[in-house]
Amino acid sequence: MAQSSDLEPLFPDRDSDEPLARQLARRLRAAIQSGFYGPSSRLLPRRELAVRLGLARNTVTAAIEQLIAEGYLESRVGSGTFVIARVAKAPAAAAPAPRRLPKTVDRFQFARRMLEGDTMGSGPLRAGIPDLSTFPHAAWARITRRTLARLSTYLEYGDARGEAALREAIAQHVRQFRGVTTEEQRVIVVEGTQGAIRLVADLLLAEGDRALIEDPCYPFAYAALKARSTELLPVPVDENGMDVALAPAARLALVSPSHQFPLGSRMSLERRRALLDWAQRNDAYVIEDDYDSEYTFDAKPLPTLQSIDRHERVIYVGTFSKTLAPGLRLGYLIVPQHLAELFAVARFVSTLGATRYVQATLADFIAEGHFARYVRRMTRSYGERRRELVSLLEQGLPKGRFALAAGTSGLNLSIIAPPDFDDIAIRDELVASGLWVAPLSSFCISRTDCRGFVIGYSAAPMPEILAGAEVLIAAITRSAS
Repeated sequence: MAQSSDLEPLFPDRDSDEPLARQLARRLRAAIQSGFYGPSSRLLPRRELAVRLGLARNTVTAAIEQLIAEGYLESRVGSGTFVIARVAKAPAAAAPAPRRLPKTVDRFQFARRMLEGDTMGSGPLRAGIPDLSTFPHAAWARITRRTLARLSTYLEYGDARGEAALREAIAQHVRQFRGVTTEEQRVIVVEGTQGAIRLVADLLLAEGDRALIEDPCYPFAYAALKARSTELLPVPVDENGMDVALAPAARLALVSPSHQFPLGSRMSLERRRALLDWAQRNDAYVIEDDYDSEYTFDAKPLPTLQSIDRHERVIYVGTFSKTLAPGLRLGYLIVPQHLAELFAVARFVSTLGATRYVQATLADFIAEGHFARYVRRMTRSYGERRRELVSLLEQGLPKGRFALAAGTSGLNLSIIAPPDFDDIAIRDELVASGLWVAPLSSFCISRTDCRGFVIGYSAAPMPEILAGAEVLIAAITRSAS
């Protein structure tokens, strides 16, 4: 019988002369006094506790009744037996971590520092979070109920690539919205963009391989590749995206050409073709992170890298975290035909796939047209929000020294400050007053001219966003005077 850690202090010493009921009462009393069982903890039912400890039920009942009489436990009719809060101590502190950790953990130190710094932030100006108050709850709940009615269908292991219905729905969506060329067999369902990048790295990168990455960049993508012991080569981004004209050879390039994060610029068609030529020359692959490209407002969309790729060098990544909700943890890869079977195997080895009934719900949600209608509605809403925020910033920011980065899509925009501007100090000042903003410098790898702020217009009601922006403008104005 397995001895679970929460029962370990209670297991009897069968070589002792002390009666088993007295032993159990003593051990349980000590566990409560030491804080092992915290205030108001609920014990296992007496029958189950007896089975797990290998004792007679009468023995367990006698010990528990003794502690109830002593005031350590109380029995609640219909609920069970609980530790009385006033007699229990706080849980003991955890043992300190070992001084020597495996060398491999060094690969995750950057990610730990990034999480400690709360790079993406919170509050009304948080970037990259959709307006969850507009989530189509009624349609989603209706389809979920229908899916749960056939839940037994989804309790067995499924295709690690994802539910066939969802992969087909995704293929239809990207063909219609983004002009992506694909079939259902080339779609791999993953846990968002982060899961996609990690899966690509697991399959295509060996330790020490080199990869091009945008500078500035999405920090969690950087962390995912760094954790794979990849040598990352930052390439500066300007208003036309990453320029690979002088880029060295590498095994992989990670780009967000339709809405560069965090600057918001679009990679020009000329540079897109140059990047594909670079990949072909170097026998490399390109991860096209198309994370929120459904939201395009004031400009004609450019074709995706994947749709103009003639040599199967592009691995296309999309996510529902920006269009629906990050808590769904669903995204997808569109992989080249010659890699489709290998990606299917890699997905099987990594996690065996995402939760099936959630996939089935999303598949019906897309197939019935709810997703397309929601995206169209939110594109109008986010476009209006963006124009209102841009107008406020253009009027309020000090003229000449501060500007808004190029960008006509997505859920965020960036304020570009002079190279000598201390965006970290302003961030700290605003955090102290209750407003969190993301400093642009925290997204840069090697650039020293990268200063300003990344702000969103979708994470809160618009009045809160505008109020936060006014506080930010005031802080910038004070620092610039």
